[in-house]
Amino acid sequence: MVQELTSPPAREYWVYHNVTSFLASIVFAYALFQTNIFREFLSSLGAYGYLGSFLTGIFFVSSFTVVPATAALILFSENLDFLLVGIFAGAGATIGDFFVFRFVEDGLGKDLRQLFTRVGNGRVLRIFQSKFFGILTPVIGALIIASPLPDELGVGLLGISRMDWRVFLVLSFVLNSVGIAAFLGVVGIVS
Repeated sequence: MVQELTSPPAREYWVYHNVTSFLASIVFAYALFQTNIFREFLSSLGAYGYLGSFLTGIFFVSSFTVVPATAALILFSENLDFLLVGIFAGAGATIGDFFVFRFVEDGLGKDLRQLFTRVGNGRVLRIFQSKFFGILTPVIGALIIASPLPDELGVGLLGISRMDWRVFLVLSFVLNSVGIAAFLGVVGIVS
């Protein structure tokens, strides 16, 4: 009796697991932000001076934590040099951005490319792969990171543009530091 050799059934790949993880993390972050514990945590970082600015900078990149992080950085700049607060918060924001960048580059970007290939017979993907979009994507991403807006979209645009992570780290640090310091400087002048 001859036994047929067959390979075990292939493990099904959850096609959009990165998109699902990203959406779940947004829901989790929103729920966390609704608690007083998180708000109290951010306000307690002021006791740590520039280290507190660095830690707060990590929270400056998310749409769910940017408002309390901005408020905390404004408070820090009342007692500390706003330029140094901007530099330390920019370093923290770079770490936060890097986590998002790696997630987008390693998983979410691949999932989105696959999704865009299926939508409209690949026309959407061709738009994203065009020369014009290739030039415009990093520019828009950099402007978003330098602004007081949450960084996720800007980091995502840099992630899908396949920017080298070392270049991204330098760019993120400079843009975040300059953007935060400029914002704190304007707030200091206005108030």
